Amino acid sequence: MSIQSVNVNDILIDDSRFSLNDYLFDLARDQTCQVNSFDTLGILYPIILYKDDKKQLHLIDGKKRVRFALLSNESMIRATVLPESTPITELIILILCNKKHEIASSVLNRLQFVYFANSLNAPESWIQQSICIPFEFKPYREFFRECERIFNMPKALKLFCHEKKFSFKQLLNLSYHPRDLITQILQWRSSLHLTASTLDEITSNLRDYLKKENRSLKDFIADDEIQELFDSSLNPREKTEAFRKLLYIKRFPVLSETNNRIIKTVSNLNLPKEVRVNWDCTLENKNVNVSLNIKDPDQWQSTLKSIDSEEFIEAIKAVLREL
Repeated sequence: MSIQSVNVNDILIDDSRFSLNDYLFDLARDQTCQVNSFDTLGILYPIILYKDDKKQLHLIDGKKRVRFALLSNESMIRATVLPESTPITELIILILCNKKHEIASSVLNRLQFVYFANSLNAPESWIQQSICIPFEFKPYREFFRECERIFNMPKALKLFCHEKKFSFKQLLNLSYHPRDLITQILQWRSSLHLTASTLDEITSNLRDYLKKENRSLKDFIADDEIQELFDSSLNPREKTEAFRKLLYIKRFPVLSETNNRIIKTVSNLNLPKEVRVNWDCTLENKNVNVSLNIKDPDQWQSTLKSIDSEEFIEAIKAVLREL
C-alpha cells in the first residue's frame, strides 16, 4: 500500500468494480460545506483506489474529490492504491465503514449492500457473519436469492420503498408482484396517497382481481368507473379510499353485496350511538357482537329499550342468516 499521485483520467469512477451507484440510494445531504472546503483548502485526504490484475484503477472511496479535481482541471490527485492481493472481504469492510450512514438509512439499502457483497463473490458464510448479522438479518437458504429478487425490482419502486422505509417482509412481498402492475400503480402516485400498507394492499387486490376475472391491466385502466374516479376532483386521500373500496368490491363482489345488505339492515334500526352492532366483514366468523357504551346511568333504561324489541331481534336474525 502506498500514497502516490495518480492521473485522474486513469481512474474508473462509475465503471469501478466497487461503484455503489446501482446499490445504494444516497442520503440527501447538503454538500455545500464540503465543496467550499475543497475550494478553500484543496483536497486534503487521498482517495482510495484498487489496482486489478490489468493495472486498472478502481475507485473505492473519494468520488466527490475526484469529481472536484476533474472540474478544476487538475490532472493529478493523491491516492492510496491497494494492491490486487487485497482480500475482497477487507475491501467490502472498508466500503461499509465509509458508507455506513447511507447503508443504514433503510432496510432496502442494507439488503442491496448484501447483494453487492455477494456480487463481488465474497464467501456467503462471511457475508452472513460479518454483514447480515450486524444488519439484524437472519439469513436462510433462500436469503441471497431473495436479496437478488428485491434488487431487480424497478428502480422507481425501490426508491419509493427506500423513502417509505419498507420492511424486509414488505419488500419481499412486492418483489413477487408483476412488474407492469407495480409500474402502473407507481404512475398513480400523483393521484393517490400511497403508503407502505396501501401500496401492498392495492397491488395484492388488483393482482388477484385481474387473475380471477382474466382481465388485462389495460382493460382495467380503461374501465369507466376507474376513469371516472381518477378524473374526479377528490383529493389524493379521498381518491385513495374510494379506489381501495372500489377495488375491494370488484375483488369480493359477494362479500361486498352481503356486507352492504347487513349495513342497510342495521342502519334501518336507527339505533342510538350507544349501541353498536359488529360482525366479521370477511364473513368467516358466523357471529354478531352487540355492545353498549354507557357513560351515564340515566342512559341505561333507554338504551336497553332500543334493543328490547321484536324489530331488533328480527334484524339480528337477518344478519345471522346473511353470515
